Amino acid sequence: MEGWGVIIRAGRVMLLAGLAGGAGYWLTWEPPAADKGPLLSDDAAAALEPVEPTSAPDYDAIVNSMLRESAEAELSAAPPPRQTVFNDRNYEARAPDNIMESAHVPRLPAASARRERPRAGLSGSGDARFEWVDARRKRSRWQTRYEYRNGVINNSSFCRNYRRGSIEYRTCRKGARAWLAERCGDGTRLASARQRMYCHAHSGFRL
Repeated sequence: MEGWGVIIRAGRVMLLAGLAGGAGYWLTWEPPAADKGPLLSDDAAAALEPVEPTSAPDYDAIVNSMLRESAEAELSAAPPPRQTVFNDRNYEARAPDNIMESAHVPRLPAASARRERPRAGLSGSGDARFEWVDARRKRSRWQTRYEYRNGVINNSSFCRNYRRGSIEYRTCRKGARAWLAERCGDGTRLASARQRMYCHAHSGFRL
């Protein structure tokens, strides 16, 4: 028993000695200096400083400015208003438009530029006296007037002195056509304007 007591006392002494040594270590321990790392330059430090946010552009103001400039440009390019009221004070003669040099315009001869007027032919009226022999060999005499203008006889003017459609009218028209044939001749030689007029009337005569 006495031996176990010695061992217990020796263990206590060693425990107390260890506690005393540990307390001294903690009393003398200092924490290591913090690693500050490399120092930053002034430019890098300025870059890291917070930047104030810029304001957004005013798009409404930009659009209004562009519209204003466009309207001013259109007003400056627009032609002046047309003059509608004229008097001795404000009238100004306008220069002709689309003028072409005369060298580029072909000139036509004076004779071909204007259409030739037809020559005036015979005009007036005349009397026609003739005889007509019917199928029964009965002879009758007729007289009528006719009209002509510019060398052309109006065939409807023959026998107007008779009722249209009557026997006298039809007989007179037959004699008038024969009279025109006599005045025309054989048609081989048209010596005068009057003869040509008779031949033309006979070719188009209708009863």
